[in-house]
Amino acid sequence: MVPAIMLGMGTPTWADQLVAWSALFSALLTLGLLVFAVFAWRTAHSTLEESRKASLAAQRAAEAAEAANEQLRRDSVEQTRPYVFAEVIPGLAGVTSWDLRITNAGKTSARELTLTPSKWSDREDTVTQSLRELLETPRTLPPGCSIRALWRIGPPEPGHHTDGPHEMGMDERGQVRVEYRSDDPQHAPYVDVFDVNTHGAGLWPVPEAGPTPDGLNGDLRKFYRLGQTLVRRVGELGR
Repeated sequence: MVPAIMLGMGTPTWADQLVAWSALFSALLTLGLLVFAVFAWRTAHSTLEESRKASLAAQRAAEAAEAANEQLRRDSVEQTRPYVFAEVIPGLAGVTSWDLRITNAGKTSARELTLTPSKWSDREDTVTQSLRELLETPRTLPPGCSIRALWRIGPPEPGHHTDGPHEMGMDERGQVRVEYRSDDPQHAPYVDVFDVNTHGAGLWPVPEAGPTPDGLNGDLRKFYRLGQTLVRRVGELGR
């Protein structure tokens, strides 16, 4: 009996072998599935990361394009906007006079243009009253156009006298605030401030009328004087 039992214990049956092979195959299959799952997870994670990076790059590209378009729009607005400036220059009425010149150097019309001095003169003379009416009345100034108005008449030169007021118009020092709108109703008004000082302005060139016609008399002398006046006025217009 003992040898028979030992023989039965030492030789596995086909059923035992089938169970063993099945277990081994199952273990190998499980290991393969685990390896495949790890590989699939890494692939999916890499794909998701690349997709996230691509989405972020596309978002940044869209933001850059939007910023570029906005910059182009701003550049277009700046290149086509009106630009009004004011300056005080020697006047056409004589060497003691000063004119205010308002110029639109932009590409489009300046709408609702008004100007406000930092301080109005205490003198309510004709020059001051006409300036107040001009500056406080809203108007449209086309591109490349200008308005010139008498700003100040100073004291007469030494050796000369006047029957009217000693001085007229604005003071020697001050500023003027310029406000206007463009053709875009949604854009805020443009505001600039300019110095309008006649004191300390230095020496300004004055057109020369030519020599005195001492050797001419009568109508010929009058005609020469008329030519001198015309030459000086044409020279003043170029300033």
